[in-house]
Amino acid sequence: MNKEKYIESQSDCAKLLGQSISEYNESLKSIKCFNFEKTTSNEKKVKNIMNQLGLIEKDLKRNN
Repeated sequence: MNKEKYIESQSDCAKLLGQSISEYNESLKSIKCFNFEKTTSNEKKVKNIMNQLGLIEKDLKRNN
């Protein structure tokens, strides 16, 4: 992606969110990554979603 396309995509994202480009850039600084902890209830939810999508565990990419 070249610089012009990058700026255009930022502008499009800001418009979709109803923000100015500077507000959009500031909001990007406060994004936090969800830390998924393995618990039996979370694993059951994931397996349920996978079943609904027709996926098996081998379809997942694991980061170990």
